[in-house]
Amino acid sequence: MLVATTSFSGPLLAAPFAYITNQLENSLSVIDTDDNKVVATVRIPGKPAGVAVSPQGDRVYISTPEAKGFAVYDTKKSEVIAKVKVSDGALGIAVAPDGKRIYVADWYNNAVDVVDAESLDIIKSIRVGESPSGLVVSPDNHWLYVANRLSDSVSKIDLDDLTVTQSTLVGSHPFGITIDTRGERIYVANVQSDNVTVLETKRLLPIATLKVDELPYASALALNDSRLFVTNQDDSSVSVIDTETFKPLARIEVGNKPEGINTHPDDRHVYVANWFDSTVSVIDAKTMKVIETIKTGNGSRAFGQFFGK
Repeated sequence: MLVATTSFSGPLLAAPFAYITNQLENSLSVIDTDDNKVVATVRIPGKPAGVAVSPQGDRVYISTPEAKGFAVYDTKKSEVIAKVKVSDGALGIAVAPDGKRIYVADWYNNAVDVVDAESLDIIKSIRVGESPSGLVVSPDNHWLYVANRLSDSVSKIDLDDLTVTQSTLVGSHPFGITIDTRGERIYVANVQSDNVTVLETKRLLPIATLKVDELPYASALALNDSRLFVTNQDDSSVSVIDTETFKPLARIEVGNKPEGINTHPDDRHVYVANWFDSTVSVIDAKTMKVIETIKTGNGSRAFGQFFGK
């Protein structure tokens, strides 16, 4: 573990915050969502991509593929307090609901590294499918689900004994993965088949395949899990789907190459990181319209859960 410092600008005045990784300029934009302004810009070397915020909101974990690991940003000190080396291809990252473990997908070594959040030591490396990307932990902290891009599958890991218990085929090149608040359904964005696979978590079986637009990257749920929002990279849009009927509700134009997407804690406003535009679009989930666009840093990706408290 290497301790590091960082530069930032602007005071952190209110909460909640959105933490947006800017891969092309090696930085993190901190957005105060009270007024949707960037209040800090943090240097994060290593081409930051993935992001996960601790349940307490005091730590932000940022995957840094070129630095072969992740950075730890302390939200109270407003600085990077550690850089942790875990793997050659760190990309997707998630944190346990109790904040005690961090999970990092190793794109090159086909594994998920389990890291103790206090010591920042690797507990175990778990073999999964080829090129794991998106990660999500069940609300009860018992299961970890992994999207394996080149295996076209999702792996289910028992977090008690840290073993893969099941794998299921989905669409072509799954990337982003989202779970509902009850832990009953998973939504998997399949980049090359232009669809989303819906899995029920108990048996990890597909229950629906939802057609969206070009190159879906990630998704987020809003309005009590009643609407699914999916970023379409090559279409500069977000698809909205009714999760009860599985019917499309809208297609929302956002910035160029939308990637990361996450819902504000108010469960109504959906934030979308636009990679080529270096912006974040804010969508009102009720009206299904973009209500604001925020300028961030160069190459905004924000792959993962980027909201804190």
